[in-house]
Amino acid sequence: MFVVMSDSHTDRDVIKKIKKRYEGTASALFHCGDSELPSNDEIWQGINVVAGNCDYDEGYSEIKMVEVEGKKVLIAHGHQFYVGLGLDRYSYLAEEKEADIALFGHIHQPVAQMIGNTLYINPGSVSQPRGNINIKMYAVVTVLEDGYKVSYHDLEHQEIPGLQFTFEL
Repeated sequence: MFVVMSDSHTDRDVIKKIKKRYEGTASALFHCGDSELPSNDEIWQGINVVAGNCDYDEGYSEIKMVEVEGKKVLIAHGHQFYVGLGLDRYSYLAEEKEADIALFGHIHQPVAQMIGNTLYINPGSVSQPRGNINIKMYAVVTVLEDGYKVSYHDLEHQEIPGLQFTFEL
């Protein structure tokens, strides 16, 4: 199981809260950008983080690939792939990188969908939600033997009703 958050926009405390809740139990923690914190902040120890369009610190990577639970995970904020207009451009990179899972932020709305053999996840925003679901949230991803389970959680670490998805491979 691993945890994905994004778009905290200067709210260091929410990152700390989620990190504290899952440290030692999650196989990995991800932040998909727009923290607006320094890249050398100690909060990032143990978190895979990338730059967002509001992160001007050059110490961040734009894109990362990591392996978690035997899966190749691609992480990017997504603005550079115009994810607000669809996932076509990001899916080209995911395919090129042979990613099993592609994480992104930027749109501040939850997304969990399969395109081909790749699972695309946007965890929503932990500080500034947008769209029809006005809840600050993050995603918990469980790698199953034959697929994935994605559940969205509020800042009290409770599953949000109606935001649990299972995908078969």
